[in-house]
Amino acid sequence: MFDRKTARYVSLLADFWVSLGSGTHYVYSAYGPQLATQLGFTATQSSVIATLGSVGVYFTGPPAGIVIDRKPPHIPIIIGGCLILFGYMMMRFAYVSELRSVAFVGIFMIVASAGNTFAYHACVKCAAMNFPHKRGTATSIPVAGYGLSALFFSQIGNAAFPGDTGRFMLMIPLLASGLVFLGLPFVRNIPLDKIADSEVAVTPEIEDLETDALLRHTHTNESASIGDMKSKESTYSAITEFEREASVNGASSSGESMVDEIILPIDEEVDIHGWALFKDLRFWIHFTIFGLLSGCGLMYILSAGYVLRALYTYSNPFISPNDLQTNQAIQVSLVSSFSFIGRIVAGYSADRLSRKGCQRMWVIVASSVIFSFAQIGGLTITSSRFMWFISIFNGIGYGFLFGSYASIISEIFGFKRFSENYGYITVATVVGSDVFAFAFGAIYDGNSYFIDPATSDVLPEYDSTSPYNSTYEYFNGTMRRFGSQVGQVCDLGRDCYRNAFIITLPAAIIAGILALCVIYYENRRIVREAAAIDDVAETESVTVDAE
Repeated sequence: MFDRKTARYVSLLADFWVSLGSGTHYVYSAYGPQLATQLGFTATQSSVIATLGSVGVYFTGPPAGIVIDRKPPHIPIIIGGCLILFGYMMMRFAYVSELRSVAFVGIFMIVASAGNTFAYHACVKCAAMNFPHKRGTATSIPVAGYGLSALFFSQIGNAAFPGDTGRFMLMIPLLASGLVFLGLPFVRNIPLDKIADSEVAVTPEIEDLETDALLRHTHTNESASIGDMKSKESTYSAITEFEREASVNGASSSGESMVDEIILPIDEEVDIHGWALFKDLRFWIHFTIFGLLSGCGLMYILSAGYVLRALYTYSNPFISPNDLQTNQAIQVSLVSSFSFIGRIVAGYSADRLSRKGCQRMWVIVASSVIFSFAQIGGLTITSSRFMWFISIFNGIGYGFLFGSYASIISEIFGFKRFSENYGYITVATVVGSDVFAFAFGAIYDGNSYFIDPATSDVLPEYDSTSPYNSTYEYFNGTMRRFGSQVGQVCDLGRDCYRNAFIITLPAAIIAGILALCVIYYENRRIVREAAAIDDVAETESVTVDAE
């Protein structure tokens, strides 16, 4: 139907389309508070459900990666679409049936989130395979679609079903699975052209050639043999000689010469996976960085509804449910849209930094700084009118993190087992989000009280000896009166949740410090390997002169 080049771009567009339907985990904050109110859950229990969603997304990363690395992309995408449809339909059933069980909702949140992972990771791997020389930019496309999902679904739901959470929760599985299955026929691994088949890449920037050749050594272990270094040195020498000849022949600085067609071999030697991955200190450093930053971002993404409710309750206690849900959708849209922008910018920037001789980890340093500003906003902002600041900075920081880390992992540990390795790294998100989301829920609950919506009376804490037992039942951690919903209220404004951001701010700063340490030690390693190559070249030169 299409030539190979066109087919690759069609497949990339389909990767975006499928990923757009696979990021529904982030939509939770648009309906989470309403779901919790309908089923009588506390903020902590709502955080548990959100965290179980993270478990479904990230703990299924390694097994999904094993399937993706061994099967064509349509297999995991079909699995993902079916799980998304089934999981969200069962969550909607719990909502409309008032099935008040955290375990039931949580299990099917895991199912739906696991479906997201299967479909999304298949698209990331497919994009990386179809564009091996621009992996950072290529993988940022499905990654951006994944981040845009919350904006897409929240805006459609808010426009089509304002204030109707039940119909909104029905739209999610139908539209999400529809997008996944619609893009399914076009997500394919396209065989590369002759140049790519011979494992070479065109690099037009002459000023980047020596740096790019040298940076190939970041893909190798420090235990690389002298024989490997000799091979790399010959490539480096050939490039330098070609550049010198081009200069003598009058090649223009604008690149309008044969220098634009210089080809570099693709280094695919590294293949660190399994136990070797877990024994590599670099894995655990990146695991920690990823967990701290993604935990900061995910805590806010999944709790934004409660932050907004606290600020609104403090300044306007009589806000209608429809207005509250509309404003929740606005915050979700801000996070999602700026996460989308951040992912695109991060992927492209990571590639450009690599070509200019800088490390991709500088994007992660930027992410840490941006996240730090977001946490400061959470600590200081007291009005819902300025909540956009927290949402925008969280979105950009989250986008920078996820838009660049896929290419970082493939560069360090190799591409052959990329999906599996990246799956293990993303498990860190569960650890980070567990700690921070539970902390947020516990802090919010500790500052809250419950009221009877029929009488507006403040309810006492549950006590088995209380005379209220004849009237009130304790169900799933909340008080209920004759089956009617009991409202959880915190009227302290920012103080409802402020201590949660006191925890996440140091986490964002520590992650940035660790990223700077990685950059420092990687630079030292590159210098050592470059010196080793120079020594080998000098030895060979002396040998040739002696002969």
